[in-house]
Parts: sequence; structure tokens; C-alpha cells
Amino acid sequence: MIISRAEAATIIVDDDIEEANYQNIQDAVDNATSDDTILVYPGNYTENVYVDKELKIVSLSGNPDDTVIRAANSEDDVFNVVADNVTIKGFGISGARTDQYGDDKAGIYFEGVNNSVIKKNNVFSNGYGIFLLDSYNNTLTENNAYMSGIGGIFLWNSSNNKLNNNLINATNHEGIYIYTSSNNNEISNNTVTYAGFGIDLVYCENNKIVNNTISNTVSGIFLSKSSRNFLISNVANLNSWSGIDLEYSTENTLYNNTANFNNNNGIFLIESRDNRLDYNNVSNNAEYGININNSSRNNVLTGNIANSNGKKNIHVVDPENNTINGLAQEVPFQGSVLTIITIITITLILGKSIYNQHFK
Repeated sequence: MIISRAEAATIIVDDDIEEANYQNIQDAVDNATSDDTILVYPGNYTENVYVDKELKIVSLSGNPDDTVIRAANSEDDVFNVVADNVTIKGFGISGARTDQYGDDKAGIYFEGVNNSVIKKNNVFSNGYGIFLLDSYNNTLTENNAYMSGIGGIFLWNSSNNKLNNNLINATNHEGIYIYTSSNNNEISNNTVTYAGFGIDLVYCENNKIVNNTISNTVSGIFLSKSSRNFLISNVANLNSWSGIDLEYSTENTLYNNTANFNNNNGIFLIESRDNRLDYNNVSNNAEYGININNSSRNNVLTGNIANSNGKKNIHVVDPENNTINGLAQEVPFQGSVLTIITIITITLILGKSIYNQHFK
């Protein structure tokens, strides 16, 4: 039945009950009116869903394991959304691959979408997990994105969005990729593992990256040609290159981050200037705690803790043009580089074992 309200209706979708309003989601979308809710009962749905009106599309159970949508056409996005004020909540979403031109498709794709919500979905085995293009003021929260071909969450020219409490396993591709004029986004309390770059910003400004945990990636947090971003209280440990890596990036603030047990540097700056590094903990990295390298100038370091790094705790190639304020806490390294590498290797093996148990 259709449960009527003064301004909207709730439309029932069930794939195996004839008494439902519709047996597939696309038919419900096509026949809905803006502001309606499409309530999807547990089941397996094979379809690609195009959403061009303001709707709430939610699973009855709220459990993405029992309400799964698989792409009927793997050359298209599973959800393709072009309307504002859309909610997609509580689904397992998979099966989008590449199209005939070799372009990767997404589990959930927003184009020109504002003020919408993507919540509590499991997005797996797609080209991209979630892709936002030219989209603003959206909230992506409590989603799991894993085993996606290119990356977990990708924003392109998309600003003022909130990404929080998402779990991403990107199988050596991008975890969270914020690209080209994606500004003023809030990226908080996410967990990223087994990615190429955990959180990657390229040509972006004024983003807040707060309280994220990144491990077992190449670089935990990577900024390239990005300015005036805030990295606060993140944990970037056990990565194969650096915990936090800035290249050609200016006027960023790194405050109270932890970057330990990385296979090269805790924090690495190359050709990056006018950045502030305050009260970060960069210890037990195989090479440097903080490495200010290659034409990096006018950076200010205050109160950082750097202990037991393999080569040097704080390494500044151009000390005359960078400033270290206060006394960084430095303790001479008592072990060997081999010891650190052994610890990292054991931890990576244990982490891989946990990954296999949960995702294979």
C-alpha cells in the first residue's frame, strides 16, 4: 500500500511480494513524486537506479547485508543521482565496473547534487565506491567502501561536504581522494586502510582533516599543490612511505597529529612553504621523524615530539629558512633500523591477516 501524508507518500518496494507497490526500485522512482520516501524491503535487486527527483530511498531493515543492489549493467553506475535533497541509506551496492570507453563507474554517483545524504551503505566491488562531481553541501556518513577498483570516496570540484565516520579499504588504490577545487570540506573520524594514498588532496584549499586514522597505505595523508588546509589530531601509522606527505603545498596547518612506525618519514615536506607543524608526534619511523626537504622554506615547527627515528628525528635541509620554535622532545635512538623494519613488517602481516578474515 501507499501510506499517504499531507505532503508526501511512502512507497513500498519488495522483490518477492506481489502486494508491494513495486518490485524494483527504478519503477518506484519513476512513479514517485518529489519528497516521497521509497522504502525497500530486504532482498536482492539487480538494477541500475537513476534518481532525478528529491527522494528518500532507504532500506526497511537499515542493514546493507540483507538489502543488496547489484548493477544490471556493469557499464553504468548503480545509483546515478542528479537531483538535490536525496537520501540513500542502508544498502549493499556493487557491480559497477568500467564503460565502453574505459571510464570507471561508481556504486553511488552524484553529479550536480546538493544537500543530500549517503548513509550506512556498504559499497563494494565497484570502480569507485562513492563519486561526487560538482556537488555541494552533502553528508557522507557511516558508509563502508571496500574493494573498489579506483578508490573509496572521490570528490571532484565538490565543496562544503562532510565526510565522517566512514570505513574505507581501497585495496591499494585511493582511499579518500579530494581533487581540483574541492574546498571547505570536513573530513573527520574516518578509517582508511590498505590504500595507495589514504587521504589525498590535489589542488584543494581550506579543507579540515580531523581525527582520521590511516594505516597500511603508501602515504597516509598526501597533499599536492594544496593550500590552507588543516590537519588536526589524525593518526597515520604503519604506512610504507610517510605518515603525512606535503608536496608543492603552502600555508597548511598540521597540529597534534601522530605519525609513527612509518617505513620512511613521519612527516615529509618537499618544495612546500609557509606551513605550520605544531605539537605533532613523529616517533619510531624508519628514517626521519620530520623531513623538511628540497626547497621547502619558511615553515615553522613548534613543540613536536620526535623520538627513536632511524636516521634523524628532525631533518631540515635548509635550516636558515625554516624555524624550529621551542624544544622538540628528542631521545637518542637506541636500536637499529632493522629493528624498526622488523616491527613494521610484523604489524603489516598481522594487519593483512585481519583484512583477510573480514574482507575476503
